[in-house]
Amino acid sequence: TLPEFKEISPFPYVSPTNQIVVGNLDLEASNVYNLDAKWEFFPTNKELISVTGFYKSIQDPINKTFLRGSSGYFTYYNTSDKAEVYGLELEANLGLITSENEKGVNLDMSFNFTRMWHEQDLKTIYGEDGNIESTFKYNNKSEVGLEGASDYILNTALNLSTNWEREFNANVSANYASDKIYAIGSAPDSQTVSDSKLYNNEIIEKGFVILNTTISQEITDKINLSFKANNLLNPKIERTQDVYDFASDREYSETTRSYKNGVSVSLGVNYKF
Repeated sequence: TLPEFKEISPFPYVSPTNQIVVGNLDLEASNVYNLDAKWEFFPTNKELISVTGFYKSIQDPINKTFLRGSSGYFTYYNTSDKAEVYGLELEANLGLITSENEKGVNLDMSFNFTRMWHEQDLKTIYGEDGNIESTFKYNNKSEVGLEGASDYILNTALNLSTNWEREFNANVSANYASDKIYAIGSAPDSQTVSDSKLYNNEIIEKGFVILNTTISQEITDKINLSFKANNLLNPKIERTQDVYDFASDREYSETTRSYKNGVSVSLGVNYKF
């Protein structure tokens, strides 16, 4: 897995929200080994039920993390020598209602659920004299999850279609991803030992649900009306970070960013020439 351009670009990028990300030219490509085992069952020629177990071994995984120090910038490092992922995936495409009547309706459901267990070892780099040159360990942690990976992922959709002369279609889909690491934490500088209280903890992005719908209706052989509404629930997307308070000698959770993407609604007319 080669680094992406944003991960190695030799300049800082300032986002519209003033988040600054700096690329790292010293990144190494990750080697990924995959093992999958799948069982499939086809109740009909349009239906599917499957169960998949998978394992991934990632050498030199790339993670978004903090640039060591007090700048607050984000960057990318090979934070570990090895990461492992175990997972189970359930998938189903089922016809709930099937009709061959010219005035009938059809209702299909698709479902996909994934459960993952993931972990990586945070590495420490030693010099020839045996002293620590740099470390990715922080807050007494030597192992953490992978950046960007959710433990639970769920996708489901209902599709309604008709056998009418002028076809009508309606779709409702939902997606959920549980809490995930937005950025790995870090020690404040390359010389800081792993048990220091001076560290940047990982930032966690809380899980949220996305709900979308699409409706279309044929008017003539050439004209089709469509309506789309995305992100109907408009959930709050929240990122939190545990912060150490020296005065009380304890950690507490602080919200680093909270925002909503808004609801997108569109009405379209399609014409076939």
